[in-house]
Amino acid sequence: MRTASGLLSWAFVMLLSACGATSEVRIAAPVQEVTSFKFLDERPSDNRASHIDGGVAGTSVFYGDDNLSPPAPELMKAWLYKAMDSELAGKAITLRQFTVSVFDPGATVDRRQLDVAQNTARTSVPKGGAMQGALGAALAEPIAYGIESAKIQKSIWVRIEGDLDQKPFYVIHSEHVRGRVTERNVRNTIIRGLDKLVATLKSDGKAQ
Repeated sequence: MRTASGLLSWAFVMLLSACGATSEVRIAAPVQEVTSFKFLDERPSDNRASHIDGGVAGTSVFYGDDNLSPPAPELMKAWLYKAMDSELAGKAITLRQFTVSVFDPGATVDRRQLDVAQNTARTSVPKGGAMQGALGAALAEPIAYGIESAKIQKSIWVRIEGDLDQKPFYVIHSEHVRGRVTERNVRNTIIRGLDKLVATLKSDGKAQ
């Protein structure tokens, strides 16, 4: 029983570390109640809530206001205030899209190699260990999936769209990681996307 429990725990850790993405993203950005500029949140409802879209190509996890702390509009407003409050004085910023997503193309397992692994698990246990052999065979597939998933490159995307005094702007920033997508991975991608937005507004002269 102790051996079986150990195998189950190991398989569970393997799956957690190799698959999926973090459920929440926290960024150290104090909410800014008062700014020199007007900030409007005009995003559609489907851009505000977290959801998961699955398809033949893979799975996309979208982080909405319920999984971002602070929520997207407060985060963006705080970032702009810190970077260019004086330059935006008296202007109006409208947020139309703030999309944070993780795309996982999924893992595939070679069925022939899996069959060999399962047969080996069944036949390589000592006499009287049939239960352990069966358990090892049952765990072979999820463990193999976890190992394959750890090799796959996941994509983290941030897209911000809006307008400044009716002049449209947008930025896209993406990064790639292997294995489980951590909170730090997503947080760093969002921060770099926001920094890119500030640089875009300054270089395009929209804040002049």
